[in-house]
Amino acid sequence: MPLNKGRAMRNSVPLVGPVCLIITLVAGAALAIEEKPVSDADLVAWVDSRVEAWQPTKTERRFDEIGWVTDIREAERLAKQHNRPVFLFTHDGHMAVGRC
Repeated sequence: MPLNKGRAMRNSVPLVGPVCLIITLVAGAALAIEEKPVSDADLVAWVDSRVEAWQPTKTERRFDEIGWVTDIREAERLAKQHNRPVFLFTHDGHMAVGRC
């Protein structure tokens, strides 16, 4: 019995890729149909509204609430002053591209 179940699973797996592709294409086409072209006069306002809509929320920006310092001596001074631990983060690369 388990042998047949395994065959059924293997036979259904190749369908996952094409089904996902079809769903993505249909959803993309539906979105493309809904958006009307932006006139040249309204382009700046449209871009500004899109940029505003994509800005991270306050919850998503919790990372900015961390008291970052660039000197370990300053971090230790602040840790003692506020009775908090020090977390030492080092990196080699560029944080903006996600490579630490």
